[in-house]
Amino acid sequence: MRKQYEDTEFDSPLKKLDSDFLWKTKQKQDLKNRILTDIELLESQGKHTLAYKKNPRPFVISAVLAATIFISSSFISPTISSVMADVPLLGKIYLSFNDLVGRNLESQKLITTLNETSTSKGIDVSITSAYYDGAIIGVTFNVKGDLKTEKNGNVFGFYEIFDGKEGISDSKEVVYMKPSKNGFVGHIQLSYPKTELPSNTTFPLEFKMVGDKKGSWRFDVPISQLPYETETIDKQIIQENAGVKVKFDSIIVGKASTAINYTATFLIEGKQDQVRLEAYDDTSNEINISQDGIDLETTKEKDKIIVKGRSIIPESLKGKTSYIEVHPKVALSQPDQFVSLNQPTPIEIKANRQRLSVEVENITVKDKSVTVDFQVNNGDKRNWNFMFFKDFARNDITLVKESEKEIYKEPIKHSVETVKKDDLRFRSTFDISKLDDFSQSKYILRVNMGILSANIPVELEKVKIDIN
Repeated sequence: MRKQYEDTEFDSPLKKLDSDFLWKTKQKQDLKNRILTDIELLESQGKHTLAYKKNPRPFVISAVLAATIFISSSFISPTISSVMADVPLLGKIYLSFNDLVGRNLESQKLITTLNETSTSKGIDVSITSAYYDGAIIGVTFNVKGDLKTEKNGNVFGFYEIFDGKEGISDSKEVVYMKPSKNGFVGHIQLSYPKTELPSNTTFPLEFKMVGDKKGSWRFDVPISQLPYETETIDKQIIQENAGVKVKFDSIIVGKASTAINYTATFLIEGKQDQVRLEAYDDTSNEINISQDGIDLETTKEKDKIIVKGRSIIPESLKGKTSYIEVHPKVALSQPDQFVSLNQPTPIEIKANRQRLSVEVENITVKDKSVTVDFQVNNGDKRNWNFMFFKDFARNDITLVKESEKEIYKEPIKHSVETVKKDDLRFRSTFDISKLDDFSQSKYILRVNMGILSANIPVELEKVKIDIN
């Protein structure tokens, strides 16, 4: 699932995706891959029956990493906490996990309460409620048993939906549970992972790890689609230079949510391109999109990648606005580019399908330092403030070992000096005094052009979608 990253520091709908974020994201994926490897090994040893190893590899999540894998924010302000005293128990759960759709449906008495329990390794997991509104599904569950908690008191688990099918977005995910009166409580929210929306179905869900215990807690959660309306849109926009086409297909209006469905066509080289939507009502007020760029289905046709996508608005807009004005953008994927310390300067590095660039003007290698002078975007700020580019200069032009150029880890210590602010000219000085193996042939500059393209997306024509 590709989610929108909201930015509070910069004036942009996208969060600054810096090197530290990418490093943490890679750690998260490494963690997920490690769990998958362990589970597959256990299944092969036990012939589809999970066995508990006598000396299992410890399941450790650092505080920094834990912050990157939360499905929902656990922050509750004092004001909300005082209000929760008057909220029913189920409503408190949806509120504490910041599920606006679930909270809205609960207030309308439209949540299905359940009591289905699965037991494994002495741990009970019980599904307590579920909803299916428009295109979005929500589930709450309880966990009881002797489990090792993290320092913050939470417990982490690992689950699969729809048997972990590869074509389904986020079919295998890490989830966290909070302490409750009788154990722990958890929450899962996701978009229905298919283009068709059945009125009645089951939601195959299996927990494969709860806390430090590996096991199998399987459910076929019954979910009934609440009444919803679907309107065909059939509006298409094309950006020839970037090789991007986005066709808006339909809008699904549920009781407490709204889903925008679209089909995006990218070039093969842009298979990691991401559609981002901003939405405004008929009075130009911005509409919150809680889940953006959800991939439902991806196919390949000749030299094109076709993605069926969906974005979720956590409220029903029926009667609240006569139309939605959608501002589509596409964050174009760009590979890292590398510069040898021996290359003659200046060296201009350009994005493949976008007017973005970094010019390395000079490289100076001394006994204890490497100094790099460079300019970003020929001084064009593109409606961003200066600190965005200063941050890019600090985090995304780094000195790395050539043999480790694809690995994101803490960068070599360096300082960044602003040479000329208005021209976006910078100077980075890397400390190589503690690098025993340094040589100009072993180390290179990595220029993370993908950060620029992710944060300065290609803007497409606006689309007006009628609601009533």
